[in-house]
Amino acid sequence: MKKVLILDDGSVGVENYAIRNVLESFGYLVTIYPIGRPQHYFDVFGEKEKLDYDYLIIGCHGDDEKIIVPVLGENIYYPDECRSNLGFQELQNKVTIHNKTVICTGCTTGSGTLYKAFTTQNNIFIAPSDYIEGKSDLLFVVNMFYHLSNGIGLEDAYSIASKIDIETALYKLYIK
Repeated sequence: MKKVLILDDGSVGVENYAIRNVLESFGYLVTIYPIGRPQHYFDVFGEKEKLDYDYLIIGCHGDDEKIIVPVLGENIYYPDECRSNLGFQELQNKVTIHNKTVICTGCTTGSGTLYKAFTTQNNIFIAPSDYIEGKSDLLFVVNMFYHLSNGIGLEDAYSIASKIDIETALYKLYIK
């Protein structure tokens, strides 16, 4: 049974839970990991949290080619905790997960160089290259996993899901 980990910062409504419910009906074992502070991303990406999964879905908002992180009160941050959104510069040499398929639903996270932070560890990175409708994120992810669950390979499942419409075509696939 394939395992999916969804990172949920709570900002995208019920989208991550909708994905979880549908993927579970396809036979995936799905875990939702709540993101409450920026450090949680580093804990998962740097494998401080020992989690077992094949696919990582970063269910988030994105802007300016970066993952938008939760903003905390200044007195709540850990010393030296990242206070900016996460792009390639912030994640460079900090992503140690390897041999995973990473799907980021945040707008513009598939443009620019964010993918390089993940693909250097033999991961596959899939994300939208522009601003995308939330319902299209949901449609893309569910469609891709539907085809994967029916034995279609990743590149073919990605290709089918990205050809649904103009919005899903925003998703880009990065393989090193």
